Amino acid sequence: MRNSFLRIVALALLLGATFSRAASAAPPKPPRDEAPTRAIAIVVNGVELERDPAPRVVGSRVLVPVVRIYSSLGIAVDRSGDQIVASGPGKRIVISEGSANATVDGNVVRMQGPAVSIDGATYVPLRFVADSLGANVSYDAKGQRVEIVSVLVGRTRNVSVVGSNGLTQVSGTVSAVDLYSSPESVTVVQSGRSLTVSITSNAKIVVQDFKTRTTVDGTLNSVHPGDAVSISLNRDGSVDQLIVRYTSHAGTLAAVSAGAVVLGDGTVVTADKSSTITLNGQPATLANLQVGDSVVVRVNPETGERREIIASRAVAEASPTPAASPGAAPQAAVLPGVSIAQFTISATRPLRAGESFDVTLVGTPGGHATFDIGSYLPNLDMREAQPGTYSGRFTVPNGVNFPATPIYGHLSLMRVEAPRAQAKQLVSAATSAPQITEIAPPGGQTVNNPKPSVFATYSSPAEVGIDTATVRLIVNGADVTSSATVTPTFITYSPASSLADGTVSVTVKVGDFAGNVATRSWTFTVRTH
Repeated sequence: MRNSFLRIVALALLLGATFSRAASAAPPKPPRDEAPTRAIAIVVNGVELERDPAPRVVGSRVLVPVVRIYSSLGIAVDRSGDQIVASGPGKRIVISEGSANATVDGNVVRMQGPAVSIDGATYVPLRFVADSLGANVSYDAKGQRVEIVSVLVGRTRNVSVVGSNGLTQVSGTVSAVDLYSSPESVTVVQSGRSLTVSITSNAKIVVQDFKTRTTVDGTLNSVHPGDAVSISLNRDGSVDQLIVRYTSHAGTLAAVSAGAVVLGDGTVVTADKSSTITLNGQPATLANLQVGDSVVVRVNPETGERREIIASRAVAEASPTPAASPGAAPQAAVLPGVSIAQFTISATRPLRAGESFDVTLVGTPGGHATFDIGSYLPNLDMREAQPGTYSGRFTVPNGVNFPATPIYGHLSLMRVEAPRAQAKQLVSAATSAPQITEIAPPGGQTVNNPKPSVFATYSSPAEVGIDTATVRLIVNGADVTSSATVTPTFITYSPASSLADGTVSVTVKVGDFAGNVATRSWTFTVRTH
């Protein structure tokens, strides 16, 4: 986020007392080898990229956000679960999070360390960027600057290029989605040029959230301005496939000021003229938001632009949406007698793959009812079980994740729509297991301290949160959790008595609130003489 450091300072002055109390209450984490005081810059072929996400220095390695770098060179990047595939002219790179082995054009390349996920971005050692692209790379520690020079460029400065399969590839950023034209269309901007593409019913639309590792089939209702997009056109100009990519960041507002808001994890979110802000589905400004509101920020993973801020506030059941503000999208007229009296859902906790929740809408009989899962999955059908009572069910499939999301109900009759209703509670779904990221002492390391600090960090990529009651730490076969410090983000343990020289085995187990579980085991060696 540009000028994020200055914004953080400004907010800290405004809310210093609150933040200082929160900081003093947080359990200390072991110090890192390097803690830069400002974000490290990335310069690719002479162009400085946005510094959010920024490179990190961990130990002796410089880690860089690989999707941002590849995308800046015009190399298409897709995600499937924990795997990232980058495709350029005559180039195919496959990276798996948690693994130090990658493939470049079918050949295995060993990285200096595993690919890791940090705040939703995938990081790899800087040296791998050179190995995968044949690029020149450097890191200026004093100037806090990473420089990358590559002759491999995937897209030209034009919007479209012809691929080896004969399909024309259109890549860039969505600037507009027209749902009222026939056929519907999407406008793509790349390097100052724009192209409007008609989307017929035969086109396959795939929506990917890089943060939550979600890939779902969608419609143009799922495509938002600001998203990254790749469109494959057939020889006759028709669309074969449209892939939409974004990164979401969800949380609860902990602080609000005139120009920015702060999420509970400390993330500072600002808005500019290009940002769209909605509150319970209606146009809003930052000034309309309140502490306690649930927020999802939709970010372009290639440019870092925060084009959409979706806020939700707890409402009474079946609360109709107020009239739209001037300039909002056209709304259907309200027909007297067409209304929603009640809209409820059965979900009471985060759900995992295979679990379901039911939706019930009570309103005018004889109509057509649908429900939306936020902006992720719109227009899900409901059936009229009995006059005026409509029901639907959603079963969470593998690969679908969404955090603290509002559920909206719609009812129409004779092409006229009642005011939209929102369910009282938010729904979360997680099919991706928690991640156990940093560990200490590192696997395979030899230490000369008989009482080393054993440490692990973890997170829920689907942002449903870690259930600390599930966290377990086992050292040399003994469960030492009761003697450890356990938080929603890390566990740390210092042995009360010295460990014997030799191999020490460690296992960490964590679960999220949806019931997904992850385990990581490693060994290190104690050698005191």
